Order: sequence, then C-alpha cells, then structure tokens
Amino acid sequence: MDLLSCRHETEPNTDGISSFENLLASIILRVFVWVIACITCFGNLFVICMRSFIITEKSQHTMAIKSLCCADCLMGIYLFFIGAFDLKYSGEYNKHAQVWMASIQCQLVGSLAMLSSEVSVLLLTYMTLEKYLCIVFPFSHYGASKKQTISMLVIIWLLGFSLTLAPFWCKESFGNYYGRNGVCFPLQSDVTEKPGARGYSIGIYLGKGMTTQFNFHLPLQAAHVTSLEC
Repeated sequence: MDLLSCRHETEPNTDGISSFENLLASIILRVFVWVIACITCFGNLFVICMRSFIITEKSQHTMAIKSLCCADCLMGIYLFFIGAFDLKYSGEYNKHAQVWMASIQCQLVGSLAMLSSEVSVLLLTYMTLEKYLCIVFPFSHYGASKKQTISMLVIIWLLGFSLTLAPFWCKESFGNYYGRNGVCFPLQSDVTEKPGARGYSIGIYLGKGMTTQFNFHLPLQAAHVTSLEC
C-alpha cells in the first residue's frame, strides 16, 4: 500500500475549508469568494462616491457611512487575497499548507479580516446609539458635532487596530493565531490552541454577538418609545 493511500485512509480529505488539493475545498467557495469580494469592494466604493455628491446630508453622518464602507472594503480585499492564493496553490495546496499558514502574508491577510469585522461592528454600534438618542430625545443636544464624530471615528479605528494587532504582541500567549487554517481567520478552536488565544477568541466573539444583539434591540426600543409618545 503506497503512502498516498494511507494518507486518505487515516486522515479526512478536508477540514471543512481546505482540502489536500485546494486552499478552498469546495467549488462553491472558490466561485463565491470572488463574487462576494467584487460585490463588497465595488459596492462600497460606489457608496463612498455617491455619498461624496450628496450635499444636503449631514457631514457627520456621511463621515460615519464612508468609514463603515472603508471597513467593509477591507473584507473584500481579504477575500480577493484568499481567492488569489487559492489559485496560486490550486491542485497542490498540501505541499504549501504549513508554509502558507506560518507566512507573514497569511498573518496580514487574516488581520485585515479581523480589523474589518471589529471596526464594522463598533461603527454600527456608534451609529445606532447616536440615532437612538436623536430619535428618543429629538429636542435635546445629543447630536454629535463634526469634531466629536471625527474623534469617535479615530477612537474606533484605533481600538480596532489594537484588538487586531494584540495577537502579534504576545506570541507566547497567542501562538500562530491567524494561521490555524488556510483562510487565516480564527474561525474554530482546536486542541493545539493556546489558552490565551482561546480566551481572546471567546471574548471577541461573545462581544460581537452581544453588540449585534444590542444593535438590533436599540431601534426596536426607539420605535417603542416614540409610539408611546404619540
């Protein structure tokens, strides 16, 4: 029995994302990574351009929307990179898997996706909270000024960068945080994951989940409050 046969008998052909042959195991993944990357990048660039021509809208709201589009574009760029490396290693991914996952390219690509997701959630939370205050307290002065909006956007991006770069600062605690799978994004936990990295991932995903629930609940609360006032 040759080694190739042993390999297929003792190991699964895929981890759910990558296979022995391809970085993206499924043809559906390989097609949609390009489709979604194009839609994400060009769609958000279109919104940024159109917002630049809307003169009547508040500049604070426009800045927040453009910032959100930039964050979403980073995810599109991440998907383009994953699609490109999938093509590069097509048919022989298993030969390059370990080198790829340990490479600086994988670390940077994964950090792009993390930065995009973190900043997007934080921006949506800020915009939701601001609109909630404007709706519930229409005659108050809760609306952010241009200077306050710029300050908040800078803080959000700095916080996003800090959360994204944290795994690079302490390799002893995080290990190869972004290189645990072929798409360079910490989607799942495994037995080799260090406790620090596991705790960090749990905190990040719980924080995202709770923040998303908050963002859904707040508009409903605003609608309820305004309906009672009417």
